[in-house]
Amino acid sequence: MAHIKHPQLAITTDRPHNKATITVTCEVEFTDFEVNAMNMLGVRYSLQCHLLDMEMLYPDAVVAFDRQVFPRLPGGGNTHEHALFVTDAAMSDLHWYVFGKDTLVAELTLKNEETGIATVKRSDVLQADLTA
Repeated sequence: MAHIKHPQLAITTDRPHNKATITVTCEVEFTDFEVNAMNMLGVRYSLQCHLLDMEMLYPDAVVAFDRQVFPRLPGGGNTHEHALFVTDAAMSDLHWYVFGKDTLVAELTLKNEETGIATVKRSDVLQADLTA
């Protein structure tokens, strides 16, 4: 079954401009059977990524990245794909509390668009000081 490996979350801040750059990377691996299904039958997989604020009782998505689709080109399925999500956000939009660091995690969802079967993986928790 297709799976997500090594999810990584990084946040760099630019305080004078109230900007944070959020980067999420991961590896996606497919079996030979899945690659054949992508290349011969046109099966597609989508990869969604959300940045979650873990300070709430129920985690809340503070950033939703653009969805990525595999294979990237028709008939171009591979057993290994590298995924990269990057966006800029205002630090004030990400910082929910007056004091302390924010607790954030990236949640990645890989979904077979034919069957609807999905697998979810989260990055390690990141404590970020997002005060301007």
